[in-house]
Amino acid sequence: SCSEVLHPHLTRFLQDMSRTPGLPFQGIAKACEQNLQKTLRFGGRLELPSSIELRAMLAGRSSKRQLFLLPGGLERHLKIKTCTVALDVVEEICAEMALTRPEAFNEYVIFVVTNRGPA
Repeated sequence: SCSEVLHPHLTRFLQDMSRTPGLPFQGIAKACEQNLQKTLRFGGRLELPSSIELRAMLAGRSSKRQLFLLPGGLERHLKIKTCTVALDVVEEICAEMALTRPEAFNEYVIFVVTNRGPA
């Protein structure tokens, strides 16, 4: 976690870098700021990145398209990043259904379906 002493300085630095046009690391600073805020809000990852994920990051790929199965047999691919949490997915699907009130987000959940072979 980020210490209470470091947190305001780190946040301010990242905000300044991301809001200064023309800086070479402007986009990275914005992503870091968003990831930091999300980590502070939801907590850090529980699992270390897999070797496949690490290789993808080293190759410059920070996201993947994940399949989500919706009621009625609908399939939806969403862009998932290393810092994506379930709430992000729920909010994106709700936005596509024109549901914008935060109370509406509480009506939906995500179930994980894995293929573990024969039972």
